[in-house]
Amino acid sequence: MTAAHPLHSLESVMEHFEYCVGIVVIDHVTFGPDTLFVDHVGFHEAYAEHMDIGGEGEHPRAPYVEGLENTSEFPNVVRWLVAHGYRDDDIATAIGGNTLRALRDAWI
Repeated sequence: MTAAHPLHSLESVMEHFEYCVGIVVIDHVTFGPDTLFVDHVGFHEAYAEHMDIGGEGEHPRAPYVEGLENTSEFPNVVRWLVAHGYRDDDIATAIGGNTLRALRDAWI
């Protein structure tokens, strides 16, 4: 497999994560189902096709995200967070705690 474009790498995903944390703090950022449970490139394509509201231009398409080629590589996200000094409770919050909280808030 050839190297992915830098925009299609784990590092770019984590850069976006940190950008979001910088805006809304970690208590409002999570990794979604496209990262955890499905083909995230296919999910992105379906989302772009059916949910695009326009005005943002075309996003570059990637055949895969290097370091997250499939769901078994999600531990790479956790390794990255540990390596970059995130605390255990912040990691737990970002990799599922916020999702569970949002679902609980919406359904209870």
